[in-house]
Amino acid sequence: MKRIAFILTALLLTAALAPGAFAAAESKPLAGKIIGLDPGHQIKANRTKEPIGPGSKTLKNSVSSGTRGVISRTWEHEINLAVALKLRKLLEDAGAAVVMTRETADVDVPNSERAKLMNEAGADLVLRIHCNGNSKERVHGTSMLVPSGKYCGAIEEESAKAGKAILAAFIAATGSKDEGLRKRSDQTGFNWSTVPVCNIEMGYMTNEATDKLLNTEEYQDICARALCEGIAEYFRL
Repeated sequence: MKRIAFILTALLLTAALAPGAFAAAESKPLAGKIIGLDPGHQIKANRTKEPIGPGSKTLKNSVSSGTRGVISRTWEHEINLAVALKLRKLLEDAGAAVVMTRETADVDVPNSERAKLMNEAGADLVLRIHCNGNSKERVHGTSMLVPSGKYCGAIEEESAKAGKAILAAFIAATGSKDEGLRKRSDQTGFNWSTVPVCNIEMGYMTNEATDKLLNTEEYQDICARALCEGIAEYFRL
């Protein structure tokens, strides 16, 4: 626990002193923007099959169960929502209108419906918020999934641009290992989207140190601030 406390103290100090710190930027840099937040998963998986894209014959579960903390035993959907709620407040303070796919755990919203909700809202950008898992506990780091393939041609470029900016801000703030952008053509939440979208994998809950960090309010705050700064940076580009 002392090591985790030391890491958090260092990260908080770094965030406070960073030249690009969000609080030091414009007071309302996201005024007029509609930002969609999709905290991944939910309290119970929905294994009803749905097409991975419009007209597709390839089917996937509507919502999977997500990963779980190797030490904390906290479910991924809980961490995703905790960070998303913190991020919503920061985005609203920055002038954005925020649309959420869920605000509680006890919902049943298929991934295709999450994407359609954002399309209908006219979101300028959608951020899907997730954690990762791996059978090898030593694996750690943060990656950004971005859309690719026949369903996503119209949004690929802007989605990748946003993903790159958000990931860079997250890595700078957290010190997490940079696993880069990863193109995905099999994501239902991407393939049904008509607006720019990307998916942050904040860290591996199957890694002991990362799991402990993700379960602290302090680290969740750092994650939320970093994501907000990354979103703002994307719209400055």
